[in-house]
Amino acid sequence: MNDLAHRIKAARQQAGQSQAELAQKTRLTQQMISKLESGQSRSTSAIFSIANALGVSAEWLWLGGEQSDTLFHDTPTLAKAWRALTAEQRDEISRHIMNLSQNLPVEKHLQKIR
Repeated sequence: MNDLAHRIKAARQQAGQSQAELAQKTRLTQQMISKLESGQSRSTSAIFSIANALGVSAEWLWLGGEQSDTLFHDTPTLAKAWRALTAEQRDEISRHIMNLSQNLPVEKHLQKIR
C-alpha cells in the first residue's frame, strides 16, 4: 500500500466498516471518505480521528511503512481485540496502563484497584 488513499481503504475494510460508518465515527461526510480513498483529497485535518476510528496509527496512515500495533507487537489476536473496543474503553485502558507505568510495583497496584 503505497499511498494514503489505499491505506485508508485497506484499514477501513480490515476494520469491517463501511464508508458511512467511518464517516459517522469521524464526523466527516461519506463523500469525504470516498474522496480520501480515491485519492481526490489528501486532507490531513482528520487523520487522527480516522486512525483512531480504524484502530491504526496516524503515522502509518500518513507515511506508510510497516504497520504494527505499537502496544501489541506480536499478538494479532490482542491487537484485533483492541480494535474492537470503543474509544471510551481504549481511553480507560490507556489510563490504566499509564497508572501502572508510574513505577508502582504491580502487587501494590493490584491491591490499590481491588
